[in-house]
Amino acid sequence: MEIQENVDIKDYSTFKIGGKFCYFTLIKNEKDLLSFIYIIKNNIKYKDLPLYIIGSGSNIVFSDGIIDGIFVKLGIEVFDILKEEKDYVYIKVGAGLSWDDFVKKSIEHNFSGIEALSIIPGTVGAGPVQNVGAYGVEIKDVLNEVIVYDLKENKIKNLSNKDCEFSYRDSIFKKEKGRYIIIYVIYKLSKDKPKVPNYPDVLNYFKEKDINEPNLIEIREAIIYIRNSKLPDFRVFPNVGSFFKNPIVLNEIAEKIKIEFPDVKLFKVGDDYTKIPAGWLIENAGLKGKDFGNISIYHKNALVLVNNGNATFNDLLDTKNEIIKIVKEKFGITLEQEPEII
Repeated sequence: MEIQENVDIKDYSTFKIGGKFCYFTLIKNEKDLLSFIYIIKNNIKYKDLPLYIIGSGSNIVFSDGIIDGIFVKLGIEVFDILKEEKDYVYIKVGAGLSWDDFVKKSIEHNFSGIEALSIIPGTVGAGPVQNVGAYGVEIKDVLNEVIVYDLKENKIKNLSNKDCEFSYRDSIFKKEKGRYIIIYVIYKLSKDKPKVPNYPDVLNYFKEKDINEPNLIEIREAIIYIRNSKLPDFRVFPNVGSFFKNPIVLNEIAEKIKIEFPDVKLFKVGDDYTKIPAGWLIENAGLKGKDFGNISIYHKNALVLVNNGNATFNDLLDTKNEIIKIVKEKFGITLEQEPEII
């Protein structure tokens, strides 16, 4: 384990925006982690610097210049089946394992629950931070507990699902940034036959293929096909996936929009609130496919911002703020970004 200086951020960001990490290290196992923590707590050079944990850089946007702080990439890639019950299985997964590798391995073992989250970029450790979700499934629905190093209490401990304080794209890991280093995540997956996501794109896919009871592999294939048809490959078009959260508004606000735009798809959230797709708001504000110079809105998905090749952090901020302004003027709703900005 070594701590490097002035490391190029673009090698660790799917958006290919950013300057340099002041300090950077790769943690491959628990021994590395404990050695690293000892160093940063006892070496005056690192003692008061902010600490950032990064996965694959697929949901973080980095600023330009040299960013002060210590950046840690976890490379722990464990996949251990801890316990099997009649209907469920508990799997301990290293924070550094690619999320989609975890999904693929689980399906190979015929375990269901995360197939709807296929080919989401990122690592296993990043999932609980954002409470990542898609097609009606969120991390909170399948997570049993998280094994973390608590920098405040200086020890490794387990956090239950409840301890994680999950909500829409939020968790204790965002609320108390810099306190926890996620080492492993324990998932509780099902041994029952999978449920088909009740989303038009998915249902139409199986209808067209005349598949009435799809298995896990077929559901994964459907999700991959649909996502690839809507989302750009970050290796070709640098991006961080969905850039804006789907806003949750009071029912009366949603109802007013529904009257003016009957085709809008709304999703109830409890008794008093409604979720409105951010992509729909951006598209119906006339912005889908719009080019802002070095940043553009992807022509197939209004939620995705793309780096056209030479974008700077300020290019991105200007584009983000302009989109928020236009949507606010049109619908009276203020969009919030989904990726973390450092």
